[in-house]
Amino acid sequence: MTIKLSADDYRRLVELAYLGEWMINAQHNPDFHDTAATQVLQQLLAAHPELKHVEQDPETGDYFMTDDWTDALYEKHVLDYDDHVFWDELVDRLAARDVSRQLGIDAEDLERDDYLEQLLPLEDRYRQEIEARGLDRLEVKPDYEP
Repeated sequence: MTIKLSADDYRRLVELAYLGEWMINAQHNPDFHDTAATQVLQQLLAAHPELKHVEQDPETGDYFMTDDWTDALYEKHVLDYDDHVFWDELVDRLAARDVSRQLGIDAEDLERDDYLEQLLPLEDRYRQEIEARGLDRLEVKPDYEP
């Protein structure tokens, strides 16, 4: 396959591959990394030796993006992504917890599509609370026993 890319497009492709590989592997122990994803990124880094901010490890031969480039990508994309996912998951899980308690079932057994009518108002309530006050009023009761 041949794809013609400008230098800027190629740099962007490398960034997309890096972010994708990071999302797949960052949370796993190296023993459980998706080596195919890592290999694709390696191929892209190796294919363009004049790419700025890419170096090669003399011992392993692996290519890597310099810290200034990866740090910039982390700050620009990963932090924002993590922040949004955290708040969305928190709202979803709190609402699912409340509905599952009302129904007397485990939250894991709650089918979202079947309970949207109950979930959506709670999600809106939690979202409004968090937007207005952050975590200031969210607490774990010291005497709570499940």
